[in-house]
Amino acid sequence: VELTALYKTLNFVMGIVIRQSIYTSIISYAGVVIGYINLLYLYPKFLDIEQIGLLRTIQDAAILFVPFAQMGLAQSITRFYPHFNKSGGGASSFITMILTLSLIGFGIFWIIFTLAESHILSFFNDQATLLAPYLHLVLWLTFLMLVATLLETYSRSLLKVAFPNLLREVVVRLLQAILVSLYFTKVISFHYFLIANVAIYGVVLFILVINLSVAGQLKIHFDFSFLQSKRLREILQFSALSFVGTSSMVIIGKVDSLMVAGLLGFSANAIYTTAFYMATVIEIPKRAILQTTMPLIAEAFEKNDLKEIDNLYKKVSVNQLIIGALLLIGVWANIQNIFALVPKGEIFEAGAYVVLLVGLGKLIDMFFGPSSEIIVLSKYYAFNIVVVLVLAITVIVLNLVLIPIYGMTGAAIGSAIALFLFNSVKFIFILWKFKLQPFTLSTLKVLGISVLAFGLNLALPQLENVFLDIFYRSALITLFFGSLTLISKSSPEVNKLAAKALNLIGRK
Repeated sequence: VELTALYKTLNFVMGIVIRQSIYTSIISYAGVVIGYINLLYLYPKFLDIEQIGLLRTIQDAAILFVPFAQMGLAQSITRFYPHFNKSGGGASSFITMILTLSLIGFGIFWIIFTLAESHILSFFNDQATLLAPYLHLVLWLTFLMLVATLLETYSRSLLKVAFPNLLREVVVRLLQAILVSLYFTKVISFHYFLIANVAIYGVVLFILVINLSVAGQLKIHFDFSFLQSKRLREILQFSALSFVGTSSMVIIGKVDSLMVAGLLGFSANAIYTTAFYMATVIEIPKRAILQTTMPLIAEAFEKNDLKEIDNLYKKVSVNQLIIGALLLIGVWANIQNIFALVPKGEIFEAGAYVVLLVGLGKLIDMFFGPSSEIIVLSKYYAFNIVVVLVLAITVIVLNLVLIPIYGMTGAAIGSAIALFLFNSVKFIFILWKFKLQPFTLSTLKVLGISVLAFGLNLALPQLENVFLDIFYRSALITLFFGSLTLISKSSPEVNKLAAKALNLIGRK
């Protein structure tokens, strides 16, 4: 009876994960389409390469600074909200406390940022004169992203992922497309184009606040009497450690583009960040899956249910590998076609190997499953902090060594090496402490199918018509990869989704 109940519970949990992941994946891929139009067509066509590099540098700098201003508070929402929500009281006061602490954190960051402004500009050498007039935009964008991140994390704790994703992935990019069109038609200058790009994040934050407030899920209560001193110390300690870990992870993911801008210039950063974005399509399913899985892992730890965690660990890993491998093969198979369609594609083609190397790094990260989430949400969360801190330093050193030698490709190499080392250490630690690992026979099946699909691409002839080549190449690879995945039964979830799709087609 207990085994039957456990089986039903696991199926129910995975049903939530898959359902929410489908919704968020659809939204994310809609955002990717708009983002691709922006970065691979509108921006190259209407902006100079240096202007694109300046825009991306402002945005990446803000993303890099958010964890430092946030002080690990978003992770505390995921970790502790289930406790306060389950206890029947204090949930609103807990969120109020987190938002209050975030404002204090941003105030401290603002002071440090102001004092260090000249040092920040000096890193960009000859590019400093272009960045200096817009450095204040980095500060504003950091604040808006900080609050938005906290509220998005809160929404995920409520298992409401789709709407925040819609705002971040679709609305922001639609507004950016409108802005670049307004600049091209000379309605606004480039100066106001940059300012408006920051204001966009204020608009979507306002919409998110209204959405949560109308639903009755954002109530401000400054009564913190519910909070015991022991629990408060635990929250602050966890936030402090998460701050180190999160900031280090963002350094690993974003410092490369800023180092490319500083060492090679804004034009090189435009090429690098465009190529980097092309590779990020691979990890979109990971974001969607983990946004729903992370609260479930937190709940499982609250119940000390390692069987549920093991189930999630294995299923998330293999499903992420299936989707990530197919997408990486698809992107690389069409890389020349993509650059042929991009305005000034002969310039951006210099980033081809950046796409491949960054894509491999993202696939490695997906291959190892939700290892970071398991460690962060366990009592061993401090270990994750130490590892990412060491790796953040490692990736900076790698970039300092590799960028002068290999240019922007060196930054991609450093990023891929860092992700491999990071995930390998986490894998060993989880195996040691929990006796859990994400790999099964299905993992080997998917890796074999991926090798065969990559070989199929090499055997396919190149058609002269770019659109026909994209269509036939992508269709054959997808059909080949998908058929072998279904036949091998590498993922029960994929087979179930395919069966449901066939049933729907049959009814029609």
